[in-house]
Amino acid sequence: MRHLPLPLLALGAIALLASAAHAREITELRERVRDGVQRADKDLGSYVHRDKLTEEQRTRLDAAQKDLKELGEAVTGKRWEDERGLLEHVVENIDFLEKHAPIDDGDRQVLRIDVYTLNVILDNWKP
Repeated sequence: MRHLPLPLLALGAIALLASAAHAREITELRERVRDGVQRADKDLGSYVHRDKLTEEQRTRLDAAQKDLKELGEAVTGKRWEDERGLLEHVVENIDFLEKHAPIDDGDRQVLRIDVYTLNVILDNWKP
């Protein structure tokens, strides 16, 4: 029986550990995306009222909610990693609404936190 050289075994162990660490990072990112999407969707529904919005603001709200729904569905499946652009679009639209929609200051602060949180997720989501 032939034995593998020690450096080859070490290299295989390193590759296995690196693969496991990468898988864990992907799982954690997926959970952060899922949680951020759910929170942003809930906050938009709670604090931004369609009947008080201009046409442009309603268009931005509709686009954000559509993208959040698509991203939420994607993150429950296997195709979520290619959907970073949806999250970028969501951030742009929520940021616009936070700055321009007629909402209370406390609600505006919640949307600011959502934008910040989603930007942190984007920073960790390598294209």
